[in-house]
Formats: sequence, structure tokens, C-alpha cells
Amino acid sequence: MLAGISGTGKTKLVELFARAIGCSSENDRFKLISVKPDWNDSADLLGYSNIRGDFQPGPILETIKKAAEDPANPYLVCLDEMNLARVEYYFSDFLSKMETRHYDGDQIKTDRLLNENDFDQNDSNDSKARYSNLHIPDNLYLIGTVNMDETTHPFSKKVLDRANTIEFNQIDLTAFLEEDYSDQAQSLKVTNQFLKTKYLNLKDLLPAKEVEVRRTTEELELLSGKSGKL
Repeated sequence: MLAGISGTGKTKLVELFARAIGCSSENDRFKLISVKPDWNDSADLLGYSNIRGDFQPGPILETIKKAAEDPANPYLVCLDEMNLARVEYYFSDFLSKMETRHYDGDQIKTDRLLNENDFDQNDSNDSKARYSNLHIPDNLYLIGTVNMDETTHPFSKKVLDRANTIEFNQIDLTAFLEEDYSDQAQSLKVTNQFLKTKYLNLKDLLPAKEVEVRRTTEELELLSGKSGKL
């Protein structure tokens, strides 16, 4: 999550990073989703069945499907102003599924995002076959931009526990004047291995990095106000 006051270039930074690693809206590997204030459950993001029973895929579902079918390349999704609505409401399914991540061979997998019960038997679009087996693929990266003002909602600990946050507290708006724009940077041609994590949990580092794991865990205990030894 990129947090800070409005107008500091958070969304633009996500777009530029995506472009730098070869992800764009043109090749369908970058998706910008504007969060709406009235989103209140996961159907707003994943999709829902209309009154006729036809499933209407949400704004992120096709990107997830494409990422799952193209595991070698990274895909980026930017949830713009993600706390205009309560994140733990519309993002609840993602937060829960993130907890199920595990290695299956050399791939990181989760439980399915949707199951057969999420589709109406009267659906005429064959949506069950298209979407019922989707999980969060390890080449899908979610980045949220966050404004903290009177129009937004605070984050719950459940959300913060599952995210890495970068705060834009001090911004030099004149820095661009010192840049040399005569040379145009080229996009990198990277595979998903460039971004993919090697470890899911601290225990995955044992026993090779026991000292670092112990030091990190003790620091977390201090931060949480707990006492005692491992």
C-alpha cells in the first residue's frame, strides 16, 4: 500500500513501475481499478449473479484469469484510493484467501476465490467453467493507493497485517526539475521470478537463518507489547 496525502503521485508511481517491468493496459498485464465509496462486499470486486442468474464478473476477475493462464509473466493491479470504501468489507475474500497461501511444487497457490455455489444454475454464460477454479496466482501483485483524510476509512489491523505499507510523508515536488529527460528509459523484460517471493513464513527460513528469525520475532514481540522469550 502506498499511503500519503492526495496529489503526491502514488497512482502514477504504480503505473510507472508497471511500465518499467513490461506491464501495461495494452498487453492486459496492468489494471487500474477505481474503488467506489459504496463497495460493501466482495461481489463488487469479484462479481455477482444478476436477476436472470447470469454471472457478471467483477473488475479484477478477468485479470486474475489471464494471470493464471500466463504464469511466467507478472501482472499488476492497482486499487486506486482503496480506502474510499471499507477495505475489510469488499476485500474480505482476498484477505482470507491470502492466509491459505502455500507452495505446491514451485508455485504458490491459495484456496479457490469462487466455488460452484457462487454461480446460479440458470447462468447462460458458462461462468462456472470459466471462473470456479480460479485462485490468487503467484504472478498477480496487488498495489493499493491510500489517502488519509475526512473522505476515507481507517484500516483495520486485519488489513495492515497482510500488507506492506510505504508512507509518503515528505515529498519534494521540485525534484523533477533536476532530472535529465534527454534519455528515455526502456522497459525491462522480466519474468515473474523477478518479483516472486522465496519465502511465505518466517519458519521457511529455518534453520539456515535462525539468528535473523529470532531477532525479527523478538522485535515483533516488543512492538506488540508482549514480553517473554521464544
